[in-house]
Amino acid sequence: MKRTLLLTGATGYIGRRLAQGLSASWNVLRASRTAAGEGAVDLNLADPDSIRRTFDSAAPAAVVHAGAEADPDACERDPERAKRVNVDAVKVLAGLCGVSGARLVHFSTDLVFDGERGWYREDDAPNPLGVYARGKLESEEAALVRAPGAAVLRVSTCYGRPLGGRPGYVDTMHAKLSRGEPVSGFVDQWRTSTFADQLPEVVTKILADEDLDGVYHWGGSERMTRFESSVLFARVFGFDENLVHPGRAVDMKFASPRPRDSSLDSSKLAASLGIAPMTYESGFKALKGSFK
Repeated sequence: MKRTLLLTGATGYIGRRLAQGLSASWNVLRASRTAAGEGAVDLNLADPDSIRRTFDSAAPAAVVHAGAEADPDACERDPERAKRVNVDAVKVLAGLCGVSGARLVHFSTDLVFDGERGWYREDDAPNPLGVYARGKLESEEAALVRAPGAAVLRVSTCYGRPLGGRPGYVDTMHAKLSRGEPVSGFVDQWRTSTFADQLPEVVTKILADEDLDGVYHWGGSERMTRFESSVLFARVFGFDENLVHPGRAVDMKFASPRPRDSSLDSSKLAASLGIAPMTYESGFKALKGSFK
């Protein structure tokens, strides 16, 4: 009989694919404010009582916390709500896991680093720049302290299909390039973007090994600018590479600061799991058949 897993943020970009991928090994309860259908449970991360009710009703053996206010600019504009959703909710949830013994896997971000160096390893000191990043670092600490045995999974910017949610940048780029319209990509920001379709396997293997606790990184195997990866995307899909134009992040007016180079070194977790992080080219080729 499958054990019960509570998945928060189940209707989000990462949550949707985790709900599918984890169901082979777990009885997944999909928790969010908009979840519907079999296995759906209502959860409002801004309300501690909602978190407690949902947790007590589910009585999970494990929790995968993928829910968050993930828009750094929205967090900068409303720091009080960002704290409730991204920090306070984790404190409550991790505390419940700590008391019950449920295993916690908590999603975090490459943005906990200031981007002055890049290729960050797990033992490098974070230095978050904005409200969102500071909150995610605080949530990491809460998860590790309040839920012994918890694993924190920092991921880079994820790419893949939305699986019914809002279109991501890959979909937008594909649509524009297929119409012969130009797209732009930053030449002054470096990332190790995470191929989102790998995350269910990664999380499944983390849950299966209780010795995998603490902080881990999971991104792609290559460090690229958005401009470089967009040119490669056009090449893989057979679009005109000249439609990809260079842009500069320093010229944009973001509410929240963005690190210049938050690339992650994923070798530690890759060695533990026996999974190789994807190259951009491999990831794009894997997505090619999903576009009609």
